[in-house]
Amino acid sequence: MRRSEGFSLIEIAVVLAIIAIIAAAAIMSGGSVFGRSGMTSLLSGVKDLGTASREFKTRYSYFPGDLPNAGTYITGSGGVSAGCTYAAGGTTGNGIVDTATESGCALEHLVKAGMLKGIDYDAAASLYFIAINNWGTGTRLSLWFDSTANMNAVRATNLPCEIALEVDRRLDSATTGTTPFTDGSVRARNSADAAIQTCVPGSTNDPVATLLVRY
Repeated sequence: MRRSEGFSLIEIAVVLAIIAIIAAAAIMSGGSVFGRSGMTSLLSGVKDLGTASREFKTRYSYFPGDLPNAGTYITGSGGVSAGCTYAAGGTTGNGIVDTATESGCALEHLVKAGMLKGIDYDAAASLYFIAINNWGTGTRLSLWFDSTANMNAVRATNLPCEIALEVDRRLDSATTGTTPFTDGSVRARNSADAAIQTCVPGSTNDPVATLLVRY
């Protein structure tokens, strides 16, 4: 009877190679799952913010952040903070969330009005925020405006290029062409706040500083 002499070096190498392939596939699959999860959270956040903003406008006749004397009308959940209760004047009440103060207070108005739940609060800055943490880029959602079209928009900051391009493909009008970031409901801007028409993963405009989705 022949006694087994164990595995040869070639057999061991083949086994290790197979294990490496399986491990790589598992890692790639996991990354894909996280990417899909992040995209779902992002699109859901954009939709929820846009919907809540429109509902707020229907109830109070102004968009969140742009509502003059908000503390007079929104009294739930402890009421609106003093910093987010301001009189009409300047651009307040003009129908556009177009200042840093209005943008910073927009989420508070929505939260205190009971139209937005489960979001984060930065106690140091006294601001509510929505974070999408799947890509490690510090992506946040807020309300802002598209200065080119003078229309309100949901703003996503620090989006990985490939994610920004995918959002553009999914949400922009098909009639504006197939090239990402062409004029349409989705617009992108770089860190200098200049409009951009493209980004390159791992290179130019990655991450995309600002992506605006009109609603």
